[in-house]
Amino acid sequence: MFVPSEESNPLYIINHLVSADKQKVYVRIELFDKSAKISPQEILSYLTEQEIVFGIRENDIIEYCKKKDYLKELTAASGKKPTDGKDAEMVYNFDTKTETKFLENDDGTIDFRNLNNVINVKKDTVLCHIIPPVEGEDGIDVYGNSIPYKRGKNISFNYGSNTYVSQDGLQLLASMDGCVEFKNGKVFVENVYRVNNVDNSTGNIDFIGNVVVNGDVKEGFSINAKGDIKIWGMVEGAYIKSDGEVVINKGMNGMGKGSIYAKGNITSKYIENASIVSEKSIYAHALINSEVKAGESVIVKGSNSTIIGGITSAKDTIYAKTIGSKTNPETNIVIDLSNYYEEQKLMAVRKHRNLHYEKQLLSKNKEFKELEEKIAHIMKLSLSNENKSVVQKQLMLRKIKLNNEIKEITSQLHEVKSLRNSTDYKIVCTGIIYSNTRIDIGGIKYRVRGDISYSKVYNDGRDIAVVPLNPGDIDI
Repeated sequence: MFVPSEESNPLYIINHLVSADKQKVYVRIELFDKSAKISPQEILSYLTEQEIVFGIRENDIIEYCKKKDYLKELTAASGKKPTDGKDAEMVYNFDTKTETKFLENDDGTIDFRNLNNVINVKKDTVLCHIIPPVEGEDGIDVYGNSIPYKRGKNISFNYGSNTYVSQDGLQLLASMDGCVEFKNGKVFVENVYRVNNVDNSTGNIDFIGNVVVNGDVKEGFSINAKGDIKIWGMVEGAYIKSDGEVVINKGMNGMGKGSIYAKGNITSKYIENASIVSEKSIYAHALINSEVKAGESVIVKGSNSTIIGGITSAKDTIYAKTIGSKTNPETNIVIDLSNYYEEQKLMAVRKHRNLHYEKQLLSKNKEFKELEEKIAHIMKLSLSNENKSVVQKQLMLRKIKLNNEIKEITSQLHEVKSLRNSTDYKIVCTGIIYSNTRIDIGGIKYRVRGDISYSKVYNDGRDIAVVPLNPGDIDI
C-alpha cells in the first residue's frame, strides 16, 4: 500500500495484487478525494518499492493516469511465461493404419481386388524417423526471477526383425528387401508374405520377396512376387507371376483365363485350362487343355502322368507316360530347337577361333624350341661368367613369358564345349502316344496316325524319328 507521506489526509491509496504464478501485477487505487490526480511516476515508484522490476507496462500506466480510470484495475506489469520444449516426434514413412482401403474405378465401382495391403520396401529404405525434441526458453516473473521451462521428452524406436537404426539414432531402416509391417507399435520387415487365401480379404498381392499362401488363390485375383511363390491349396482362374519358382500343391484350373509365368521352375499337381510359361522347367502329374511353354524341359511324371489337348512346348525334353487320349482330342507337342541351332552357330565361331589359336600355338612352340637351343648355345660359348650370366638371365625371362603365353593359348583351346546331338532334344513317352497327336521338332512336323508305345521321338536332321526307349532315356 502506498500513501502520500506529506499529507495528513491522504487523497488516495495505491494497492497491488500479484497473481499466483507471479506473471501479473494488478494495481488498484482507493480514492478519498475524487479530484485527486495520480502521476505515472508515482505508480512506477510504487512498483519499484515493491521490487517489481520486469515487464512494467509503462505505456498502459501513462494512459491509465491520463484517462483517470482510477476505478478500474490496472495491469501494471506482465512477466514472460516459459516456452516449454517440444516432445520428440516419430514420423512413419508408410501408412500404419490397418483398415482396408477400397479404390474407386473411373466408372464409380469399387475395386475389391487391388487393396494395396502389401507395402514393399527395398533394403536401406528409411521406414520411419525421429524429429528430435525442441529446446524451450526460460520465463521471467515480475520480480525478475527466471522460471525454468519444461524439457521435451525424447523417444526411441520400437523395432523388430530385419531393421536397423542409423548411426545418428534418428532413422530406422530396412536391412533387407521385403514388406514393412506395423503391429503392436513395432516396425519390422518380412521377406516372406503369408496369407491364408488370396481373395476379397487380401486383394491382389504384389510383393518384393517370397509369398506363401496357406490355402487357395481365387478366380480373378493375382500374385506378383520377386521371390518364390508357394501355394498349399489350389489356384483357380488367377494370374501368377514370379521371378523365382512357383509351387502349387493341389493344382490349377485356369478356367480358360488363368496363367502362370516364372523365371524359375513351375511345379503343380495338375494344370488344366491354363497358360503356363517357365524360363526353366515345368513339373506336373497332368497337363490338360493348356498352353505350356518351358525354356528347358516339361516333365510329367506319376502313375497316371498324361498330357491331353492344348500345346506343350519345351527347348529340351518333354517327358510323359501318356500323350493324347483315346477320344482323340488334338494334342500338340513341340520341341523348340533354337538352343541347338544357337550352339551350332557358336561351334562354327569356336572352330574358326581355334584355327587362329592353333596357328598361334604352333608359332609359339617353334619360338620356344628356338629359345631353348639359343640358351644351350650360349652356355657353350667361351664368354666370361658375368657376360654369360647377363645373357642367360635375359633369355630365361623371355622363356618364362613365352611359356605363360603357350599355357594361355592352350587353355583357350580346351574351353571348347562338347555339343549335344539333335537326338538329345526329344520327346520321351513311357506309355502311349495316341493318334491325332501333332508333333513339331525344330520345324519338322509329324502327325501320329496310329498309337505309338514306349518310344522316343526326335529330329534326326532330315525327318522325325520314332525309336524304342532305352534305359538311359527314362532316367530323368
